[in-house]
Amino acid sequence: MKSKILKILAGISYYPRLLLDSLLFLFIQNDYSLLDKFKSQDCLIVGNGPSLNKTDLQRINMPSIGMNKVNLLFSRSKWRPDLIVCVNGLVIRQNADYFNSTEIPLVLPVKALYLGVKKRPNIIFVKISDSINFQNDLNKPLGIGSTVTYTCFQIAAFAKIRSVNIVGVDHNFTLDSDKKNKEHNIELLKGDDVNHFDPNYFKGNFWGLPDLKASEEAFIVAKEYFSNKKIQIIDYTINGKLQTFVKGDIHNLYKK
Repeated sequence: MKSKILKILAGISYYPRLLLDSLLFLFIQNDYSLLDKFKSQDCLIVGNGPSLNKTDLQRINMPSIGMNKVNLLFSRSKWRPDLIVCVNGLVIRQNADYFNSTEIPLVLPVKALYLGVKKRPNIIFVKISDSINFQNDLNKPLGIGSTVTYTCFQIAAFAKIRSVNIVGVDHNFTLDSDKKNKEHNIELLKGDDVNHFDPNYFKGNFWGLPDLKASEEAFIVAKEYFSNKKIQIIDYTINGKLQTFVKGDIHNLYKK
């Protein structure tokens, strides 16, 4: 019942929030030099799938973009991303304490300002549109594409990276039978989270059910953009199910 109420409230508040986001964005002054380390470099995009537990991130030597609750990995790894991206309102609320304390550069939507995140010098605020339009200018609305990974691609494009290398994007979710074919539904996860690298990732929290088909459509758009720029994308995810990008052996990534 609570998930249905949340969905109704989200629908009612959609246009007021859209207007508020547009107004807030007018007053944002971002420090894009936070992304300078990515320019002309091979870039690593780190998803949050279970395969991340089999990936030795400390052996990968390139600037990296993590996402959402990647900080849950930090207690068991010395690796740290050079940037963390989060655009989902539920995740922003759940992870606001970390976002308010970390010195790692962040990219967040302007709505984070009314979801518990304070404005700080290490945060780049962006505007998000409900589309799959690929944008290489962070001053303009970024397409959401049903996955935060799509936002990471657009940030990489803005930063003028040399290549895109992917790990941890498993593109595979285990769902109870009553949760299938209910893309974007807001549900409370009562047990361990088997779809992310940490069992506590969404345990006891609300999360939006994935839309893999919509994600694939967005990834095709990203692939076309980088292909036209002659920028290579290689997916090194261990046993990943995504078939959009060229596959690579993780051991070759360790050697780069």
